[in-house]
Amino acid sequence: MTPPRTVLITGIGRRIGQHLAAHYLAQGDRVIGTYRNHTDTVARLEAQGLIALPCDLTQTVDLARLVTRITQLTTQLDAIIHNASVWFDDAECAADPNKILALYAVHVTAPVALTLQLHTALPAQSQHGQAGRLVVFITDAQCLNGGSAHAHYFASKAAAESAARSLAKKLKPHTRVNTIAPGLIMFHPHDTATERQQRLAQNLLPFEPSATAIAQTLDYMLACPALDGARITVDCGYTA
Repeated sequence: MTPPRTVLITGIGRRIGQHLAAHYLAQGDRVIGTYRNHTDTVARLEAQGLIALPCDLTQTVDLARLVTRITQLTTQLDAIIHNASVWFDDAECAADPNKILALYAVHVTAPVALTLQLHTALPAQSQHGQAGRLVVFITDAQCLNGGSAHAHYFASKAAAESAARSLAKKLKPHTRVNTIAPGLIMFHPHDTATERQQRLAQNLLPFEPSATAIAQTLDYMLACPALDGARITVDCGYTA
């Protein structure tokens, strides 16, 4: 029987992060999750055993506190899942340039800093050439193609892809670093039936996969020790 793992997931307050936290708690793993705002969702996950830590990833002081707190909680860290994300279009960024900084902080600089600081504070081990830790960046299936209304958002996600590849080289052989690039995973409640049909029609596989598809991909990454420096696109063929 596989012993429980210790998994860190950023951005567990909603959608994919919420599902991943519940998924690994249900498997008996010890899950540490970060949130920006304490919500009913976070409280429900805490009731299931989540260790929830507040952290604004745009603030370096919060990152330092987070690393200190994690090292107080555990001596072992099996996986780091950089899931936290913000979404601003170019018009919002033009109106408030601080939103551009937030995109890069949440998607790139904070995950890189957190990975490296935890690598120093809680060194991963390598046995027989196999890494003792998995780091995963959740990016975006479309980030390498871009989008006319979200240049800053897609650029920050593409930068996260590049950072992950660099970290895979830097942290070998003790840590594996991969990316998962989701497309449409789940609709928002306000999406109309027409909008949903139009969006699904753009996929090779016209269905809404749900966050379960991301959990399944993460399970594969955790189980396959040979997967490193890899990108898996989960988008029902949207970018094929």
